[in-house]
Amino acid sequence: MSRGGRRVRSAAQAAVTRRVDVCSGVTASPRWGRGSLWAAGALVATLAWPHEASALDAAEARGRAETEIRAVAGATGQVQAAVAKARGASQTSPAKRVVSGEILLRSKDYERAIRELSKVVELHRQGKASPAEHADALFLLAEAYFLSDQLLSARRHYTEIVEGGAAMTSYAGRSLSRLVDIALRTDRLETLDEVMAHLAKLPASDRTGSLQYARGKAHYTKRELAAARSALAQVAPGSEWEPQAKYLVGAIEVKEATPPPPPEPEEGAPAAPKAQVPRARYAKAVEAFRQVTQLKADNDRHRHVVDLAWMALGRLFYESDSYLDAVQAYSHVDRRSPEFNHMLYELAWVYVRLGDYQRAERALEVLAISDPNSLRFADGSLLRADLLLRSGKFEPALQLYQSVRGQFDPVHTQVDRFLKDTTDPTVYYEKLTDSERVVEDGELPRVALEWAREVAEGDRVFAVIDDVSQSRELVRDSRLLSSKLRVVLRSSTRAKAFPELKAGLEQALALLNRITVARGDLALGLEDVDSSAQSGALGAARARRRALMKQLSGLPRTEGDFAAREVSGERQWNRVSQSLQQLTIASDGLQAVINGLKRVMADADRHGVQQDPEARKRFEAEIAANERDLQAYRARIKEYRRQIELGRVQVGFGDQRYVDDAKLRTAFREALTEEINLAAKGSGGLAAYAKSIQPVLERARTAERNVQEAYDRLDAQVASQTTRLEQQLAEESALVERYAEQLESLDQQARVLVGEVAMKHFALVRDRLKSIVLRADTGVVQHAWEVREEARTRVTNLQRERSREEASLNDELREVIDDAGDDE
Repeated sequence: MSRGGRRVRSAAQAAVTRRVDVCSGVTASPRWGRGSLWAAGALVATLAWPHEASALDAAEARGRAETEIRAVAGATGQVQAAVAKARGASQTSPAKRVVSGEILLRSKDYERAIRELSKVVELHRQGKASPAEHADALFLLAEAYFLSDQLLSARRHYTEIVEGGAAMTSYAGRSLSRLVDIALRTDRLETLDEVMAHLAKLPASDRTGSLQYARGKAHYTKRELAAARSALAQVAPGSEWEPQAKYLVGAIEVKEATPPPPPEPEEGAPAAPKAQVPRARYAKAVEAFRQVTQLKADNDRHRHVVDLAWMALGRLFYESDSYLDAVQAYSHVDRRSPEFNHMLYELAWVYVRLGDYQRAERALEVLAISDPNSLRFADGSLLRADLLLRSGKFEPALQLYQSVRGQFDPVHTQVDRFLKDTTDPTVYYEKLTDSERVVEDGELPRVALEWAREVAEGDRVFAVIDDVSQSRELVRDSRLLSSKLRVVLRSSTRAKAFPELKAGLEQALALLNRITVARGDLALGLEDVDSSAQSGALGAARARRRALMKQLSGLPRTEGDFAAREVSGERQWNRVSQSLQQLTIASDGLQAVINGLKRVMADADRHGVQQDPEARKRFEAEIAANERDLQAYRARIKEYRRQIELGRVQVGFGDQRYVDDAKLRTAFREALTEEINLAAKGSGGLAAYAKSIQPVLERARTAERNVQEAYDRLDAQVASQTTRLEQQLAEESALVERYAEQLESLDQQARVLVGEVAMKHFALVRDRLKSIVLRADTGVVQHAWEVREEARTRVTNLQRERSREEASLNDELREVIDDAGDDE
């Protein structure tokens, strides 16, 4: 074939090759279907190296290879530049971390906020963050702990702020105010003396008013009302703490105006009637709360304080029998306020006192929709049913009574069965620490847990249980993270643990792969000169080189190629994870079937269904066996999930694909070098071309050697940092295990006491549920009685009407008879 014909053929094959390279990369062209890809692959196979045509002209191949090798030789310094660039991008400044943590805190993502702000605190310990950044981060970190109910951790950081000196002065007042809140919520009022000691060391006031408010709040908590009023009066108008200070002044007025409670009556003596509260008693408190409602609420915290002031006004008006004023005060509470549900229940009682049953029913209907899982829901539903019954709406009242009974009677049965089956406080404690599993297995309804938390709010029983559960979860997460990191450090993908070094290694590999592709261009030049199979040692070398040529297009040479490999590896594990998720959904469905079967077996006796005892035992044994099998399957799924997580971290830079790339580069270099050396010993055009490209190969080896040295230096740094990180990981893992032992020790000490107290609160919930069911039953009986009484009243009225009509008819008949007798 002539050289012109070969060039036309080469251009056609180059176009197809480029098309196939694109299709074998990240995505294929949307115009090509699956059949087109297979057709393109077949065409490449037929036009490949064994034929006399080639994709590049010999001179063009040599020129392009020389240009690429020259570019790689000049780009060796880009390896360290990539490291420096990645290091600069990965090092987020402490100020940015503080801003990021504050955003996460405002969006109520407390766990991520704690992690981000803790990094700033750690950077300050290393001398890499300024005192101002440390103060900001420490206060926000304490706020994140406080808002996530991790009160002891919050107290530790607030105390650190108070004792931090001049750098923390701007946050001292707010921290002391939070310490007072923590003392109240943890019921550790003895810590208030420490708070007062810190206050004595600080100035009398600051420009934000936080110190004055903290001092007043501490005095109020210690019932030193005069000192509290004096401190709160120093809060400047317009300051951030003015609404809270004025609200606290109103609370002081209420305490001062409220008389001491009367002595308890003697046993057997009748209780004294409730004395009417004169409106003038709380006039000062009403005025103080009105001042709060007139302030501008420019943030959520101030809006909440204003809503609390309206709630306080409504309660004061209710106590003094000013019901219309109470209605007006309650109506100002916003629907988005946390106090809205409390307001609805109290407003319904105000309407009851006014005799406006219809509006009371409406308020309770809204409460049933907005807060269906609280203690107020059951009381509100029963109150609403009572109002319907009192209004003469018998059928709606009966339906509501039956609805309440149908909703809470099964809950009462479950709680009662749970308490009877769990008599050991330690076992009870263990079940409560894994409350989600208890709910999922159907041992206890979620509403009962929530009610028990409301009942035990003052005792912090569930707070202890939550702390233990959270600590166990943190230990589990720490162990999982350490195992993942250990797997990464011990695998070929360990460079992923050091992003800046990984960037340099990727740059070096990209250069090495470009050199290998440049060698491929030289091989195409050989094919253009002579594409015959050759014989002997030269033929064997050419065959090995041709077999490797097809794999060169898969070598990553750009940042996009490396990213595509990451995505490809993640996609494989995602498919496995999705399949495992389908099995998880199937196991959840089977658990629901088991729970349903248990419910059917438990409710059979209650509904009067007769069963064969032997058949019942057989069914129960079969259900128990299937449940055990399902638990085993769930344990396997959990272990597979852990293995998938460990497998994910081993995918990416440095995995088996990169090992195969290194073998490919070495094998292709050796095969091409052997082919060129053997061809140069011959004669003709092939020998001449081989001799002409030998200097190019030498420059390629020099450039490759330089890049490989840069790669080896970075790899040595990875090995050094891996050793250091493994040591740190071992130390941290030992600390985690020590913390786990301490947690287990504290857990053993607390489980009996906490279990007994929690059991007591669940008994209160059971009694409360029993009371609700009995009240619903009483309502049903009362409904029947009211219907009977109404029917009796109707019959009595009809009988009286009939008697009156009969008497009237008799009188008329008597008059007619008398008139007839007179006429005769």
